[in-house]
Amino acid sequence: MPVSIRRNIFESTVYKKFRAVLSLVFHYLHKKFLWGIFKKIDEKFFKFLFVGFLNTIVSYILYAFFVLIGLIPNLALFFQYILGVLWNFKTTGVIVFKNHNNRLIFKFVGTYVITFFINSLFLNILAVQVGLNEYISQAILIFPVAVLSFLLFKFWVFKE
Repeated sequence: MPVSIRRNIFESTVYKKFRAVLSLVFHYLHKKFLWGIFKKIDEKFFKFLFVGFLNTIVSYILYAFFVLIGLIPNLALFFQYILGVLWNFKTTGVIVFKNHNNRLIFKFVGTYVITFFINSLFLNILAVQVGLNEYISQAILIFPVAVLSFLLFKFWVFKE
């Protein structure tokens, strides 16, 4: 996207109002929702979880769209994954870490590679070596892998 168009979008009144409303929603949910139960959680991590939920929905919609237009499921998944990572990069960078630097995409993808291999290693340990059900094993790993991803994004990819 040309710089002039991007500048016009990000400097528009509508975009600034949208960001302000989104910021108020995050702040309210973080500090007040469920009697402040989320106060002790880093607000960026809370945003990270919300953006992860949003990214999951967008990824599924992309996958369903590609299947709907006639792609085989594996090819639909391939295109969904590529577009999903790009979408995740922008939403995680901008909404969670307030960073617009597109050069960080390689570190971002690197984080996905690192977390994939760590997740795979521990999934193998839990499912194969310990003998837990593979569904339960992955369910156990979701939150620790999300925390690891957040820490890599915060201290390596989008470090302040």
